[in-house]
Amino acid sequence: MAAGKEQPEIGSTRPDRSELRNVLAMTAPVVITTTSRAMMDIADYIMITGLDAAEAQAAILPSQMIMWSYITLGMGLVSVISTFTAQSLGRKRDLDCGGYAWQAIYLSVLFGLIGAALIPFLPGLIALIGHDPVVQSMENAYSRVALLTAGPTIAAAALGWYFIGIHRPWITMWSAIEANVINIGVSYWLIFGGFGVEPMGIAGAAWGTLAGVSYRALRLAVVLLTPSMEARFASRRSWRPSISKLWELIRVGAPAGLQWFGEITAFAIFVNVLVGRRFGTEHLIATGIAWQYMRISFMPTIGVGQALTSLVGRSIGAGDIDRAKRETRIATGITLAYMGMLSVIYFAFGAALIGWFNADAEVVEIGAKVMICAAIFQLFDAVGISYSCALKGAGDTFWPSMYFIASSWIILLGGGSLMVYYVPQWGSLGPWIAASTLIITTAIFLAWRWHRGAWMKINLFKGPTSGSVERDGGEDAAQEVRQPEPTAV
Repeated sequence: MAAGKEQPEIGSTRPDRSELRNVLAMTAPVVITTTSRAMMDIADYIMITGLDAAEAQAAILPSQMIMWSYITLGMGLVSVISTFTAQSLGRKRDLDCGGYAWQAIYLSVLFGLIGAALIPFLPGLIALIGHDPVVQSMENAYSRVALLTAGPTIAAAALGWYFIGIHRPWITMWSAIEANVINIGVSYWLIFGGFGVEPMGIAGAAWGTLAGVSYRALRLAVVLLTPSMEARFASRRSWRPSISKLWELIRVGAPAGLQWFGEITAFAIFVNVLVGRRFGTEHLIATGIAWQYMRISFMPTIGVGQALTSLVGRSIGAGDIDRAKRETRIATGITLAYMGMLSVIYFAFGAALIGWFNADAEVVEIGAKVMICAAIFQLFDAVGISYSCALKGAGDTFWPSMYFIASSWIILLGGGSLMVYYVPQWGSLGPWIAASTLIITTAIFLAWRWHRGAWMKINLFKGPTSGSVERDGGEDAAQEVRQPEPTAV
């Protein structure tokens, strides 16, 4: 430790400046990385508003929700790679890290193959939902291609979380930026045609996204195999399937995967049935527009949360529980400030924001009410996301996941259905009130779960921490690689 460098005492609740710098240094690139895939969907939405058919605006969000219902099952499963690599880093077991990346790649290939096999079932599912026939035709055109993005999306996410876990967030950030540039260029070209290609409409947006996520997965795989990564993290030597590491990912990641799957599936039913099927195309368009603004708020917040997962994981791996608590407070403050600012904007300018995408008076009126709901639940969402990611960094995934799954179906779908039945005159605002209730109660539960402190008793590896690793010349000694100071991120 450098002389004169201020460090908080053990048990201190006051973050020092270096910890604030650490959180900010991790947060900036991770936010860009985490929002990358959502930004592709937002870019697709903006571009398809240039099509003559207004039904395209109604079709794209339901299609994306169907796609994400499947993809998030795999993404949630591999998301815990950041927990394992960060804790391995904190325990000074660098050579364990590369193996986790490879197991996540194998899982992503499996999900990609299953996703491709599910494509023939999409028309029947979309017909069952029962939107307007023109909307259905566009949903089919987009979904058939979008489901092909499952494998590369999960692989890119897994490798991105791997680099975040080993505190190399800038690598995955640049790959995300490059992938978005490719997505915009290819999507625009294929949607509107040109250079000998006939316009593909909404399907062109899905092909552009496939090009972008495939590039990003390959780009990160190339970096994984570089000599510097091999030298420190054994990224080449560890390519073989490892039953132990694969089981660790599944054991801890399965609850997260089921949580994400349950949540997104519930919201897919919410959007497609409680809003779209029950109240029609105008309500579907209004919800779709409002959803794009919500992504602008919750996706960067999830990015902060992913950075927090890595920081908490490393602190716990190093045996410093107090630092993990301080990092969580810093990250929660950042997300509250960001989403609080957006709450004011959504409340004051909701109607104007909806009108920017669609000037239809009915759509604007409906969307403005949805934006008021968003303004109300924003701060609670910030708290919920922060504590959820902090708990994941500690490996506490089971009970939060069980709560997420149960509450999504009981409060969101059960409560939303009751609102549709008892106050149909409220339109889609009724289901959105149920969604707001879900987010508020979830934040309260996660805050309670974190402060209760059960996560402090979890040991992912069932072995010694870095402070007590045996140095007997065996495997542990071989993996005892000195870490740089956190501020070097």
